Amino acid sequence: MKVLHVITDTNIGGAGRYLLYLLPQPAFRDLDAIVACPDGELAVRLEAAGIRRLAISGKDISFSPRLTMELAALMKEEKPDIVHTHGSLSGRMAARLRRIPVVYTKHGQVRAPNRSGIVPPPAGPFARFLNRVAARLLSDRVIAVSERVRRELEESGINPAMVTAIPNGIDLRPYRQRTRRPSKVQVDDPDGTERRSFLIGTLARLSPEKGIDTLIDAAKIVVTSYPSARFVIAGAGPLEADLNKKVRDLRLESYVRMPGFIDDVPGFLSGLDLYVLPSHAEGIGLAVIEAMAAGLPVVATRVGGVPEAVIDGVTGLLVPPRQPKALAQAIVRLLVDPDLARSMGASGRERAEAMFDAKAAAEKTLEVYKDVLASKAKPRLRIRPRFRWPF
Repeated sequence: MKVLHVITDTNIGGAGRYLLYLLPQPAFRDLDAIVACPDGELAVRLEAAGIRRLAISGKDISFSPRLTMELAALMKEEKPDIVHTHGSLSGRMAARLRRIPVVYTKHGQVRAPNRSGIVPPPAGPFARFLNRVAARLLSDRVIAVSERVRRELEESGINPAMVTAIPNGIDLRPYRQRTRRPSKVQVDDPDGTERRSFLIGTLARLSPEKGIDTLIDAAKIVVTSYPSARFVIAGAGPLEADLNKKVRDLRLESYVRMPGFIDDVPGFLSGLDLYVLPSHAEGIGLAVIEAMAAGLPVVATRVGGVPEAVIDGVTGLLVPPRQPKALAQAIVRLLVDPDLARSMGASGRERAEAMFDAKAAAEKTLEVYKDVLASKAKPRLRIRPRFRWPF
C-alpha cells in the first residue's frame, strides 16, 4: 500500500510531530509512506528520520490553485493508493481530481475561538448541510485526534460514519529511558541565600492560539511572590518577536528565557519541574502528552480535547483560557506543594503509557486505510434504464 501524506507546515507543530511519531511505527513497516511538504524545519526532520519527502510549494497555506495543480501532477506521477492530508485543502482537491481515496486528519478544534476569545456559534441547518456535502465530496474518512474534535465534527454536520477518533500518540521509548534531572539554575533569594530555581516550561509554535502571551502575564504574577521561579518558552513562530518584546516590556528578562526551536524534546522536558499549556484552542495537545510521559505535573487550559489527556486534580490542574491570574495561581499551588507535584507527575506518566502510545495510534490508522480501500473495492449497483432515449 502506498500512502502520500500532504502537509504544508514548515515549522514543526502538532501535525508535524504527529507524522514524525506515526510513520516509523511497526504497523507501517510494509507501507510505502511518502510526505509531500515544503522546505523547512519539518522537511529536515523528516529526511533525517529516513522518511521519503517530496518538495512542494505552498508554505504554510491550505489552498491555492497553483498548489492544487502541482499536487495533482505529483499524484499522477506517484500513483498513491491513498492520500492522507493534514490541513491541506489543496491536497484533498488534487486527490479528488485524480480519483484517489482521501483520509483527512483534523488536528485542531472545529469551533476554535478567534483572537478575541469568541467561540463561533454552532453551525445552523444550512451550514451543516454544506459541511456534510463538502466532507463527502473531499474525503472518504476523517480522523479526529480526540473525542472532543470528533463531537465537534459531527455537530458541524459531517456524517458520524465518516469520523474515527484516534488519540494522538507519541513514541514512549525516549521517555522510558530518561529520568528527570533537577534544574541546574541557581538563584539568589532576598535573604541572601542561594537555592535551586523552580523551572516552568512550555513548548509550542509561537502563534496566537497557543496563548503564550497569557503565560508571560502569569509569569509576571508568579515571580513577584516567588523570585526563585524561572520560565522557559521553547519554540518558533510568527509571534516570536512580539513575545520577546513583551518579556522586555514587563522587565522579565531575568525570569523568562526564549531559546527558540528545540530539537531534543525529551531532553528539554527532563530539565523542567512543571509543564504549562496555556492554549486558547487545542485538538488534544500533543506537547502536554509528551510532558506527561516525561513525568511532569501539568497546568493546562480547559480547551478542546485537553481534558481527555489531563485529569484535573490527578495528573495536573486545569484552568480557564486567557486568565493569567488563574494560570499563575495553579502554577504557585504546585510550586509550594512538591509532594502534590510529584504525585501528579507520576500519575501523568502512567496515563501517557496507557493511552497515548504511537504504536497503537498507527495500528488504528492502518485499519482506517484498509477500510477505505475495501469500501472502494466493493462493486456498486448500477440501475440501467428500461427505455431507450429517442435520440
